[in-house]
Amino acid sequence: MPAGSSSQYQYFGVADHSKSAHYARGLLPEEIEEQHEEIDKLNRRYDGAFKIFKGIESDILADGSLDYPDEILARFDFVVASVHSRLRLPRGEQTERILRAVSNPFTTILGHMTGRQLLRRPGADVDVEQILAACARHGVAVEINANPWRLDLDWRSHRRALELGCLMSIDPDAHSTDEIDLVHWGVKMARKGGVPPIKVLSCWDVRTLGRWLSARKRRPERGAGTVRRDRAA
Repeated sequence: MPAGSSSQYQYFGVADHSKSAHYARGLLPEEIEEQHEEIDKLNRRYDGAFKIFKGIESDILADGSLDYPDEILARFDFVVASVHSRLRLPRGEQTERILRAVSNPFTTILGHMTGRQLLRRPGADVDVEQILAACARHGVAVEINANPWRLDLDWRSHRRALELGCLMSIDPDAHSTDEIDLVHWGVKMARKGGVPPIKVLSCWDVRTLGRWLSARKRRPERGAGTVRRDRAA
């Protein structure tokens, strides 16, 4: 989740895959701890000149739960919740699965809503309107995945997302530093869908985004007992 001016990024959001993504070497709990230690070192070195946010792309399991316990999810600055398996579930079941993930108070961004890959596979059959309404209600941003194989959420749904009150997040789905610049495809799709920069998390400056993420982590529903990067598939 990189963002900043056209010439220089102000921050970078790391969102590796979670433990269920064995094919992408998803992070085990002990690896998360190591990664966070390295991020803390870098943030101290940059001393405010550049910020690295701690994120994870957590798999949405078949029942709609995320694949880490709350105490691990709470360590991240942001959590991208994404479906990577069982894309052919019936419409009602798939929709309910995603709705449960969106209602999880640790979910910050809903990743590539349909899971489609253009010219490769169709997306999951879901009730986009219902999911967008839930994202707006729970304050979960909707990803505009900038990978040219995805471009998901489709631009034709952007206007409705805005009408319902959704925020968006343009993410490159990068698997290497060379792919970070894929973000420009997401920008093009957002423009085509009529999304203004003020509604896109990754267009906000570092202080605004940092305050928003911190406020989400302090939400009252995250009390005791309660309950999107190197990304692939």
